[in-house]
Amino acid sequence: MSSKTSVAVILGGRNSENYRSCQSARDVISALEEKGYLVSAYGMTMEANWISFGDLNSLKTALKKDAFELTDESVKDIAGTTESLLPPTSLLETTVVFSTLMGAWGSDGTMQGMLETEIVRFVGSDTLGGAISSDKSTAKLLMEAVEIPTPRHVIIPDKSWRRDPLSNVARAAALKTPLISKPARGSNGVGITYIRVPRDFKKGIEIARNFDGRVVVEKYHQPAQLFECNVIEDEKGKPILSEIIQTNWKEKDKVFNFISRTDTSSYSFSKLTSLDPEVVKLVHDYAKRTFEVLKLSGFAQIEFMVDKEGELLVVEVNCQPYFGKDGSFALSWKEAGISYPDLIDRIVKEALDRPVGLV
Repeated sequence: MSSKTSVAVILGGRNSENYRSCQSARDVISALEEKGYLVSAYGMTMEANWISFGDLNSLKTALKKDAFELTDESVKDIAGTTESLLPPTSLLETTVVFSTLMGAWGSDGTMQGMLETEIVRFVGSDTLGGAISSDKSTAKLLMEAVEIPTPRHVIIPDKSWRRDPLSNVARAAALKTPLISKPARGSNGVGITYIRVPRDFKKGIEIARNFDGRVVVEKYHQPAQLFECNVIEDEKGKPILSEIIQTNWKEKDKVFNFISRTDTSSYSFSKLTSLDPEVVKLVHDYAKRTFEVLKLSGFAQIEFMVDKEGELLVVEVNCQPYFGKDGSFALSWKEAGISYPDLIDRIVKEALDRPVGLV
């Protein structure tokens, strides 16, 4: 790849995924440099200020720190930074943007919308795909419409809850316990509560509402196996499937929430080889159809479960997965024979070949 092809990496963000975005950016920047791209970096702090990084080496040194978060305070220790309230002009003049922002105000269509308005190429899903897949309530409705199995659920909109909380509790109770409450646009297990008995309904919903006014309450399924089958598109938009990667979690009787996910000593990832061939066919079919029905582009992480009763379910879809080379997304492609630098290169090339505008 010619060094004249400029790629701008965006990192940080306004939510709890800030540190994971920074970890992703560390590895993405390294891979892009290895592939010969002209790399620049920009950030959004937790306080919603834009940062231009004029000294990439100073940024890379900062990103080596454990659990580094991009904040107005932390950028003071990085040389060559410039702060602004609006996206820097130089960002909008780059050839391709590679955002590692995750969750709300990042991968949920907001950043994509800004880039599309400015006619800037970027990797991953567009505004529509980002918005749909990041909103569990909308994603579930679309999956159900095409008979992709996902846990039964009810959606509790903010206005409905504020008007009449009790009727919404009754709607959720009709699913029968145990249940899970979660923010509709949450990510990485943030705000998830296990509802064991009816008296826990209101508390669980209120916890989720701390992160999003729109809440999803769904039937709890105890997992026998947790795994993912991921998707990237080739330069002609054809979906390619990764190897299936399982999450080896020590406490499958508990909910895999934010606390569980951040305790990396409690789980590991490995290639899943024990699935029945017929189940594998279903996984591949559901992964492709989920990618299509949610209007995704570029890449996506599709998370599955086989529960204790043997039911196969799609449980989560991420249009912006964690891109660290130590993560499950990268491992799924490594097992498929695609190295991490080659994966990042493929993703950029797909964005370069994709038409810009309403397609």
